Amino acid sequence: MARGLTIFYLLLVLMFGLCPTQIQAKSLTPYQIMTFMKIKLEKGFTNKDILGFRKIVNRLDIDKNGHLSLEEYSKNKHFRGNPRGLAGFFRAADTNQDGQMSANEYAWQRIITDEARKIFFAMDNNKDRRVSKSEFIDYRNIVSKDIKKEIFNAFDTDENGELILPEYLRKWSGWARIGREFKSLY
Repeated sequence: MARGLTIFYLLLVLMFGLCPTQIQAKSLTPYQIMTFMKIKLEKGFTNKDILGFRKIVNRLDIDKNGHLSLEEYSKNKHFRGNPRGLAGFFRAADTNQDGQMSANEYAWQRIITDEARKIFFAMDNNKDRRVSKSEFIDYRNIVSKDIKKEIFNAFDTDENGELILPEYLRKWSGWARIGREFKSLY
């Protein structure tokens, strides 16, 4: 991969006289943004983690039909006191929009959001639960600052110069799904 990028950059220099720091970011696709953010998805989780997600669904599945309704999922202690977070997670996880969350849908949503949260809190240097533009730019070694700024601006939907977790998760969750087929984990 690194060798391929080196060859790519060499070709840019030879063909256009550009060096990588001169590459301008012009409307990156969500898939490109997720690639620059080094998304790992299921590769970043162990089999034990994934089986643990299924155990959570089984524990919350009151009627034992193998799926969670919003009411059943509301028993998840993680979201107590946060009905918007609960509804947002459920809506994003219910990819076939049947009003039920399967173990597979739950696992994929956990994989997506857990990875996003881990990166978000790693970027939050001052631990104020917000990521400023400078924290974002300092976090990752992406091709250029211009690309970092474009990615930040794409996440910053309210254009206030900082990211809060729900704002970041809404974008990440949608983008992580674009161009990917989510196989069964079980």
